Amino acid sequence: MNSGRIGLIDFGQVKQIAGRARETLAKVMIALDDRESDENPNDLETIGRLALELGVELNEGTPPVAPAAVAMWLFDGSVETLPGGYDKGELSPNSPVKALKSFPQDLVLVGRSTILIKGLSSRLNIPWSLSREWAPTARKVLAVGDVTQQLSATSETKSSKIRIKDVLRLLGSWSRGKVSRAVTRLPAPMRTKVAAVALKLQKRREARETRSKN
Repeated sequence: MNSGRIGLIDFGQVKQIAGRARETLAKVMIALDDRESDENPNDLETIGRLALELGVELNEGTPPVAPAAVAMWLFDGSVETLPGGYDKGELSPNSPVKALKSFPQDLVLVGRSTILIKGLSSRLNIPWSLSREWAPTARKVLAVGDVTQQLSATSETKSSKIRIKDVLRLLGSWSRGKVSRAVTRLPAPMRTKVAAVALKLQKRREARETRSKN
């Protein structure tokens, strides 16, 4: 800002990713963040497989490392050298973009946003890895899915009966916000019961913490 204050530029781009695409995108971020190197064959195979699971389609004749190169180019602006000899510049004749045949429609806005962020970081000469920044959130997304699956499995094996000790075991130290997100993905007959028990337990925990501070 002219006054020297930091301002937030709102581009008005909001996208909610649901279902399998959200979980796969989270796995891509984690795989990029956890990779040992930019040339490790196992890492490249994992990243490439997940990129294809997202719905990315490549032109015929592209090398096997092309899917991984696309993911690294799109989500990790800090990388210096892309696998397969691809160039980082999207306008280069040897850019991974040239290998793309199609990109999943649900993730077009995500791709556009990542390119905007990469452009800003490049202009400011700040190496910026989107996957490194997004990996913690990605891990939380997968954790919510794991808890939801456990809650669903409990409801199936024990019919419609919800026991407090099961909810305690599964929720652990989760915050109310995370519990709410997990509950919304449960089968309809179980939502009300689990939500009521979970919120009661959370309120009791908060009350105990308040009393201990006083």
